[in-house]
Amino acid sequence: MKIDRQSRQSAKKYFRACRNTDGSVDERNIREIVHLLVEQKPRNYIAVLTHLVRLVELALEESTVRVESATPLADRGASVFADLERTYGPASRTSYEQNPALLGGLRIRRGNNIWDGSLSGRLDRLQQTLSK
Repeated sequence: MKIDRQSRQSAKKYFRACRNTDGSVDERNIREIVHLLVEQKPRNYIAVLTHLVRLVELALEESTVRVESATPLADRGASVFADLERTYGPASRTSYEQNPALLGGLRIRRGNNIWDGSLSGRLDRLQQTLSK
């Protein structure tokens, strides 16, 4: 579904109104705006809601942290999450997984940023370098 310029701008305006001072999304404000749009049904409100949902999804994805380790961590990644929170701010969601395919080290993903300190990642980069 193609979203027109006016609907996109309206969705961005509503989304900015729902952000807290720390940049996080205020769920209560989002619910109020969605309720208001559905109730009043302004012109192109479906397109505005569609784009607003996409903006909220992107914001949540940006503040989601996923930690993978080859071997189980004693604190299930709590110290890694704490370090990331000090550096980048609080995360909306966190997850920890053990992934033996990494062979060793950690892989951390926060939004679109990936920090790969795993042995398999290093071997992949070495293989790419040697194949060039």
